[in-house]
Amino acid sequence: MITFARRRWLNGFITLLAGAGLLAWYTAYDVALYQPAFLTGWLLLAVILVLTLYNGRKKLSMVPVGTAAAWLQWHIYSGFLAILIFALHIEWSLPNGVLERLLALFFVAVAGSGLVGIYLSRRYARMLTRRTEEVVLERIPQFIADLRTQAETLVLESAVETGSSTIADFYGNRLANYFAAPRNLRLHLQGSRRASFALMTDLNIMTRYLNDQEMVYAEKLRALVERKDRLDYAHALQTTLKAWLFVHLPATYGLLLLALLHLILVYSFGGAG
Repeated sequence: MITFARRRWLNGFITLLAGAGLLAWYTAYDVALYQPAFLTGWLLLAVILVLTLYNGRKKLSMVPVGTAAAWLQWHIYSGFLAILIFALHIEWSLPNGVLERLLALFFVAVAGSGLVGIYLSRRYARMLTRRTEEVVLERIPQFIADLRTQAETLVLESAVETGSSTIADFYGNRLANYFAAPRNLRLHLQGSRRASFALMTDLNIMTRYLNDQEMVYAEKLRALVERKDRLDYAHALQTTLKAWLFVHLPATYGLLLLALLHLILVYSFGGAG
């Protein structure tokens, strides 16, 4: 079995070989006095079309056309080749013309968001597996609402059963806003537990003034706070993992449309692109 690290090195080596071959082909094309912009333009369009197929493959997971992991690897390393082809196509300089610059801007948005996506996927996927169980992002708000209901029921029950408002007062002052919605997104993205530590510290201080009966409710409330913290953590990381796609996918389709327009204009006016 090929390990992930070995597969990454192998794929990287193959990509480097492909890039070297592409550079050699481009140089030979240029020396032969052909117009290499036509070569790189068509190659770039073909690679972008292939890269776009990955999104369709994710939506058609039941179709037996290779594993999702294999498609992802192909998508990533083909993307690196696309960056090289693009650099060759614009001859490593800022393009002239409004359409060409707009096209370059869209390509940078696609490539840049793709690189960001690789980083986020590698970093946050590992972080998720270390601290939380698997949970669907779209269901997290409902889980948080359920926890809020449980916490409020618990607080009311403690006030009735113990005749003390200490826990209820603490909930109103410190936890009501916490249970209202996902919190501490920035801290969770940093992997920091500072917010939950502060809550637990305040909870520990409050428990010093509780009797044994109240402590039972305080411990149940502590468990709910910990579960809420894990849900907030999952929500922060999963939201970020999906957010970059709202840049990557629209920019990709915009790039395709502009590339087709660019192609039409090039052949209509006989330019080299």
